[in-house]
Amino acid sequence: MKTVFHVLKYLSLILFLCTSCARQPRLPENSRFSVTALRNDSTWFATGKGLRLIPADRDPGSVKQFNLRMTTDIPFPGRVIPQVDSAKIVTGCVGNCRPSQDLLAYNIPMRKGKYKIAKLDKRRTINNERSSYWLVGYSGGASKAYYHKGRKPGWIRITNFDKSTNVAEGRFAVSLDEDLTLFNRLINEIPPVARFREGLFRVKVEDVKLKK
Repeated sequence: MKTVFHVLKYLSLILFLCTSCARQPRLPENSRFSVTALRNDSTWFATGKGLRLIPADRDPGSVKQFNLRMTTDIPFPGRVIPQVDSAKIVTGCVGNCRPSQDLLAYNIPMRKGKYKIAKLDKRRTINNERSSYWLVGYSGGASKAYYHKGRKPGWIRITNFDKSTNVAEGRFAVSLDEDLTLFNRLINEIPPVARFREGLFRVKVEDVKLKK
């Protein structure tokens, strides 16, 4: 009986290790966009940027986390666009663009692992540094704001971090609730919950030295 128990335990361990080492989905090397996902079951793509904020009194190597900003120019219902720009092609903010949407995540460790967004938000030192999603008007003002309030899913996984190039690859899935207290928020048919799933990204993390 003990032998059977040990065999089953060994097989369970092997299965766990194989599952852990399974190949993670990743962006194709020739992907035009550095971020792709499904937002409320619609295709979503963006340009991602990683930022490591370095306090003036610290060395870059002592800061082990970065912030991730994902920006796109995909239009949304109710966004007023001047006639002169109405025919412009959507680029996902590859190159110059007038952003219409921003998805933000903060305090992401610069190492492999899966992290709960709620826990990352708790590490913030500035109240506004919390995972959020913004719909941006043509003039740059906020039309709608969404925040992660614990609704599932809510995670981000770093599948690879190349220390020699500071390039981070990963996946994410997150649901964010609309901030109904936002002043002068846009009223349209967009759902009150923004659900992102099957998210993939590949971004270079850049250092930003903060002033005293």
